[in-house]
Amino acid sequence: MPEKEDSSFSPPEESEGSVSEEEDYIFRFPLEPQRPEETGCDDPLVELIRGQLADLLDAVVLTHHGQRVRVDGFRLLQDPDTQYEIFPRHQ
Repeated sequence: MPEKEDSSFSPPEESEGSVSEEEDYIFRFPLEPQRPEETGCDDPLVELIRGQLADLLDAVVLTHHGQRVRVDGFRLLQDPDTQYEIFPRHQ
């Protein structure tokens, strides 16, 4: 037997231009992504890792045997000969 729609559960209709008291406001603003030339790296994986490490180093201090370690770069396990800077110098 087909079920009938119950109109008591449908949302109330509002005319255009009316604002309900419970309406949320939406704010939109553009985000400007960093360009590879600003960070010094065009590889998305390296840039992801660099950004994550930079953000972490803004919040934590790394140590080795209780002594503070200043970290300025990293290397990928797949390419141990290439050193990448976490905080690239701007020219």
